[in-house]
Amino acid sequence: MPGYESEKLQETLLDLMRSQEREKQLREENAAILAGISAMAGANNKRQVFNSLLTVLHKYIGFEHALVLTREDETSPLKELVTTCQCFESSTWPINHTFIRSMNGESIALFDPDKVNEFRGLPDNMLQYCKSVLLTGVKVSSGDAVLIFLHSERGQFPPQSRRVLDRFRPLLERAIIDIDYRERLQSLVTARTVELTHSQQRFRDFAKTVGDWFWEIDTNFQFTYISSPNLANHVIDNECIFDIFDGHSELKKELKARLEKKVPFEDLEWQLPESEGGTWFSFSGTPYFSKQGKLQGFRGTAKDITHRKKQLFELQEARKQAESANKAKSQFLAMMSHEIRTPLNAVLGLMETLADSGLNSEQKGWIDYMEQSAQLLLTIINDILDLSRIESGNFELFNAEMRPADSINLVVNQLKEQARKKDISLTSYISPDVPEVMIGDKNRISQVMFNLIGNAIKFTNQGYVSVNVTRDANHIVIAVKDTGIGIAPEAQKNLFNPFIQADGSITRRYGGTGLGLAISQHLINKMNGRITLQSELDKGSCFTVYIPIPIQTLAAIPTQIVQTPRLEKSLKILLAEDSNTNQLVAKLMLEKRGHQVKIANNGEEAIELLKLKRNSFDIVLMDISMPVLDGLEATRQLRRSNYDIPIIALTANAMQSDQEEYKRAGMDGFLAKPIQPMELNLMLDKYQGLMMTGS
Repeated sequence: MPGYESEKLQETLLDLMRSQEREKQLREENAAILAGISAMAGANNKRQVFNSLLTVLHKYIGFEHALVLTREDETSPLKELVTTCQCFESSTWPINHTFIRSMNGESIALFDPDKVNEFRGLPDNMLQYCKSVLLTGVKVSSGDAVLIFLHSERGQFPPQSRRVLDRFRPLLERAIIDIDYRERLQSLVTARTVELTHSQQRFRDFAKTVGDWFWEIDTNFQFTYISSPNLANHVIDNECIFDIFDGHSELKKELKARLEKKVPFEDLEWQLPESEGGTWFSFSGTPYFSKQGKLQGFRGTAKDITHRKKQLFELQEARKQAESANKAKSQFLAMMSHEIRTPLNAVLGLMETLADSGLNSEQKGWIDYMEQSAQLLLTIINDILDLSRIESGNFELFNAEMRPADSINLVVNQLKEQARKKDISLTSYISPDVPEVMIGDKNRISQVMFNLIGNAIKFTNQGYVSVNVTRDANHIVIAVKDTGIGIAPEAQKNLFNPFIQADGSITRRYGGTGLGLAISQHLINKMNGRITLQSELDKGSCFTVYIPIPIQTLAAIPTQIVQTPRLEKSLKILLAEDSNTNQLVAKLMLEKRGHQVKIANNGEEAIELLKLKRNSFDIVLMDISMPVLDGLEATRQLRRSNYDIPIIALTANAMQSDQEEYKRAGMDGFLAKPIQPMELNLMLDKYQGLMMTGS
């Protein structure tokens, strides 16, 4: 049934949109990781590193306080390294089963921390902050570390919080290692400050730039101090700092320019050769002066940023994979468009032929309903498959003269059997003052009615569903009322948002995607109308649609549509199409209009026929997807051979990007499958007119 097919199509859209949401979440998390790395790279102390980490995590985890505990060996207790709460400063913690699990890399959420050994013995002033606990551990060079998040209320860390920790583990490890490293370096600087004043100043500068290798040069750029003769696997045996960078002329030039400016600099990146490990370093430095303000030289660090570079590379690869997945999604949508439109072309084409085969009035009425239903199905398919329009909300209306009663009755008649099976009454009333003919998009109006009436039947188990169409000044008012389950007031606020159901249990009980009302509201808004809702739980609902009556309609539209005189010039048409069914459909449609048709089964056959009978055809209808030689390549070959015969693309690939590609290949026009009689007539009339003008 059409209703069932519509539901399945909408469920397919839900899956696609969920995939999009997952891709969006991945991009947001990757951006957060990059931001965290960048902030930590510019941090000057462990507090700034810790705050940078917490800023990133606070977007995903709702904690009040956090602290880092470390120990130097397996026999020592855990001690506070850094915290956001004063009462935990200098605290010491025992190690039991829970902390051991976390130090082994497990992320743990505690909902009753006061029952866990590590927290049971805490004093009350600390325990009051520990009603909910989330913790995980990492390995640092000095031993083990545990990162703890706290909240003063229970039940604040759902399972999602643990997933966030696992996802951001590389960032956590880098931050805690950096904090631990900065802490140990600060201790080293503090110890050296008691030795002599020169060392005190030197290591204060080192602490500001924080790195893995320290250097000092004089005003002639000669080394006066290096912390180690080895930089990773690279031996430093040069007297001048520039000699380190032999073979890297651009880097040497950049470093010289920064030193000559006599101002601090940072993040000058350099990579060791692959033969020496390929380690990446970031050079930072600052000038130092005598008490009289005279320049004495420069001091700085070289920081190993290989891990950060690796993370950036991994993020770039993840971005490429996401882009590749998005491209695959577009290819899938294009394929689905072709596969669905191709059989639908045969359905619509044969229905048109059947309508002219001598049927009685009742049978013609059936065919008319079938044709309108197929058109409605095509409209829904277009919305689902053209993902770019759905994502941007760019639905287009195709306004023409229409009969509002037909759009309403079409849907009511389609859904009567569904209502009958549920033993509920489905009635409709159309007021006499509703315009018989107006300007509008009949398929979109039918789509909205299908959603609203279909939902009313779905959520009504006894009683009735009524559709009343009236006129209120310059609006058509369509009220869809039911005696169904109703909608709670708090649920009505989000009802028109995509993928939102009034209750999560409704999805399991009644099915559906929750997308229909969002699309309906968007379509009515495009018509400059509106949808209102009145509902009471367990008593029923009434959705009311207000559609403006265009000025053309108010000025009175003739009920008889004036037909443009058809041109009688018979065209000789070459049809290149590989599907036997579509060959039959297109041939019947063209011959019924008085044209002569010759069929080619692929692009190669079409080229051969044109070469044999170059002047025997007026126009070519060229399918795009064909074996042996497709329509695009066949068109390119014909244009390169100076064939100027009009070539019209005939294809189920109907996206805008496809049409632009056809034009670049040299095609003169485009007919989408399923072939619409009006579009076919317009195209034929155009070339009939050209032929008559040319003759």
